[in-house]
Amino acid sequence: MKRQNKNNSPSPPLVRGIKKCLIVCNGELKKRLLNKFLDASLSLSIVACDGASNFLYRYKIIPHYITGDFDAIKSGVLRYYKTKGVTIKKIRDQNTNDLEKALKLALSKKFSKILIIGATGKRLDHTINNLSVLKRYSKKADIKFYDNTFEMFFLNKSTEFKYRKGEVVSLLALPKAAGIKTQGLKWKLNNETLELGKREGALNIASSDFVKVTIEKGDLLVFRKHFGKINL
Repeated sequence: MKRQNKNNSPSPPLVRGIKKCLIVCNGELKKRLLNKFLDASLSLSIVACDGASNFLYRYKIIPHYITGDFDAIKSGVLRYYKTKGVTIKKIRDQNTNDLEKALKLALSKKFSKILIIGATGKRLDHTINNLSVLKRYSKKADIKFYDNTFEMFFLNKSTEFKYRKGEVVSLLALPKAAGIKTQGLKWKLNNETLELGKREGALNIASSDFVKVTIEKGDLLVFRKHFGKINL
């Protein structure tokens, strides 16, 4: 049973020794998306990036960690979470953004599966920067971005998944991926190359209920819909 506060918002317990965490960034955030993660599992530790703490506070959700340079978190929110025993880690380093600070924290805690919301939207420069951070850390753990519609991740050689026929799957190289092969997509790729500024694989369509994508080398960002259900 979920531990609940008096406003009936879930506050997940701190589970030590687990391998999954949810990083909440201060981009475009919807409570209904956050709820899908909280409803799916009690074993997620929550890491809040700086100003995202204000969003969590609004719904009385207590993260396990807060990190960042603290230029956006409200002073009253910070005081509140300190009284709740939340681990606070302020990092002034301006060579890393708050997402990267949170990823470093998550990796130091040995989380091998890292789910991230709020990393896109609001500002295009922040979104692109966060995608660059995702690429930099993509081989250090199983890391995925989520917005209200899509799950996004860099492909590590191959992926295969059940899907809905007729729905969008996008493939974007950042900056280049070669030897791409696909199954179950309308516009099939057979040992082909995608490259930023030359050829994109956006807005492909699933032609069956099973999709498979493989690459030989490079960095390929995969977008697939989660259809409102989050599989942890």
